[in-house]
Amino acid sequence: MQDTVQARSVETKTRVFISYSRKDMAFADKLEAALKMRGFEVLIDRQEIYAFEDWWKRIQALIGQSDTIVFVLSPDSVRSDVALKEVAHAASLNKRFAPIVCRHVEDSAVPETLRRLNFIFFDDPSLFYASADKLVDALQTDIGWVRKHTEYGERAREWIENACAAGLLLRPPLIDQAETWLALRPTDAPAPTAETERYLAESRRADTDIRLAEAKTRRRWRFAQAAIFVLLVGIILGLVGWINQASITDQWRYWTLTWPYARAQVRPYVLTQAKERALTPSQLFKECARDCPEMVVVPAGTFAMGSSQTDKQADNSEFPQHTVTIAKPFAVSIYELTFADWDTCVAAGGCNDYKPSDESGRGERPVINVSWDDAQAYAAWLSQVTGKTYRLLSEAEYEYAARAGTTTEYLWGNGIGKNNASCNGCGSQWDNKQTAPIGSFPPNNFVLYDMVGNLWEWTEDCYHASYEIDTPKGNLDAPGDGSAWTSNDCSSRVVRGGSYDSNPVYLRSAARAGYFHDNRSSFIGFRVGRTLLAP
Repeated sequence: MQDTVQARSVETKTRVFISYSRKDMAFADKLEAALKMRGFEVLIDRQEIYAFEDWWKRIQALIGQSDTIVFVLSPDSVRSDVALKEVAHAASLNKRFAPIVCRHVEDSAVPETLRRLNFIFFDDPSLFYASADKLVDALQTDIGWVRKHTEYGERAREWIENACAAGLLLRPPLIDQAETWLALRPTDAPAPTAETERYLAESRRADTDIRLAEAKTRRRWRFAQAAIFVLLVGIILGLVGWINQASITDQWRYWTLTWPYARAQVRPYVLTQAKERALTPSQLFKECARDCPEMVVVPAGTFAMGSSQTDKQADNSEFPQHTVTIAKPFAVSIYELTFADWDTCVAAGGCNDYKPSDESGRGERPVINVSWDDAQAYAAWLSQVTGKTYRLLSEAEYEYAARAGTTTEYLWGNGIGKNNASCNGCGSQWDNKQTAPIGSFPPNNFVLYDMVGNLWEWTEDCYHASYEIDTPKGNLDAPGDGSAWTSNDCSSRVVRGGSYDSNPVYLRSAARAGYFHDNRSSFIGFRVGRTLLAP
């Protein structure tokens, strides 16, 4: 049995939520211990119910984090309103269920969601560990496929809840990956829901329609372009003597490249004011057909910015720790900006026609060799084509979003751990070599990927040596409202998060550094934020 435990402990940890009746607590304790011994991460609620709303929010969070719901069947659990509510919520999230029987229960009493599944029986105490081994085998079966099952199920549910909004559909290469996932379904894995299959089918149909429309638009544009070209050349030649050439070039690029792209690929997907005001925390949206950032809504909140005096790794620039209140929700791109996003900007007449070199591939790799000035150019172009306010995050917004409610030195705890991110000593395959493809590591609680590690990321702020400085005009403190600190010398700008070649200390949530605004480096990238209308 020891060999079995050791073999299983090296597998990727599967997150299991145990749903049970309080009258079966002794059995739940024994099951929790058995699963932890076999290398599982067990999510279980042990507190009595005093303030129901707070308790239910805690349960919802645990269910959302889990890969599989282990429901302990007994005469008491099938009569428990709380346990049945947990089943209903998990089913709404398309979670995988693993029903087990600890005490005999009539089939007719079992919830319909569970009744059609195979049970694993634990009703013979002498065979407990043999039953536990059967459960482990079931839980470890194709966990990667199952997690994608949950991801696509949640995307489908969000799509339906948002009136089947086209902006939430998958586009290549994500739809290609999803169809491959669907075709490779393991024999014992849960079947995709009808909603998921409909979502994937509609994603492919929409992509086909877009490609056909793009081809049709290109054909029409080729005919119109010749006439527009002749007209604009005549205008330019007539005005060249007294209009600045740079202005003419900008106008030319706008009408021949930027506006046609915005009209066909962006404006139909931009959120209306009503939909924007209705956005809620954790909701995703994307305001283009393809190759622009997917955004998530980050809630308002208050947090302690910087390092506490107990953090022995802290740098002087991270003091003093101070309270910051962000009064309104805002949106953040869930991934670092990619080469595909940047190259689209260049092709559509933006980003000053600058084409940064890559060192490990383009496409879905995060863009590198972009300065703070380059990042501002991209944000300005995206704001232009969408008509919305896209920008860099302030330094306070970045730390708030990176922490996602945590107060530990690192996002995942007070130690660097292993394979939580990419850095020089993080234990990943990309350490100190190159950037990892976006989404290679788990997101934080705000559904944001790679907020630490992979690349340093530009923020809006000017770099100051600490959060409290003395100047010839008096003492200055960092803003407490989450806005960017842009006073005094702004030759250097703040970067956050650490990179694939940084030491682990720079991946702490409070770590910060400054680089000249025109610095282009293979270990600096960026992501964008978006200001939202008030509800």
